[in-house]
Amino acid sequence: MVFASGGIEALRILRKIRPDIILMDVMMPDMDGLEVVRYMKSAPQLANIPIIMATGRSGKDTVIESLKVGATSFVVKPFDRNKLLDKLAQALH
Repeated sequence: MVFASGGIEALRILRKIRPDIILMDVMMPDMDGLEVVRYMKSAPQLANIPIIMATGRSGKDTVIESLKVGATSFVVKPFDRNKLLDKLAQALH
């Protein structure tokens, strides 16, 4: 498991490793998660990594925008552990 404190650090890490899945927060200090997903989906070497967005904003617009930019799924914080595990399993299959 690898953690990044923000979007720029996440992209820096992705230059070195290719995770099986990413849990990405929508709101981050330097670059929001939606922007990171847009970048990843435009890069062929990153485009196929499943991304589950995590957000404290459960508004329909946030969910729709997350899926529109290429996220595989989303969870709303605080999230249930079992629900997150189910979404991770679905995204990996």
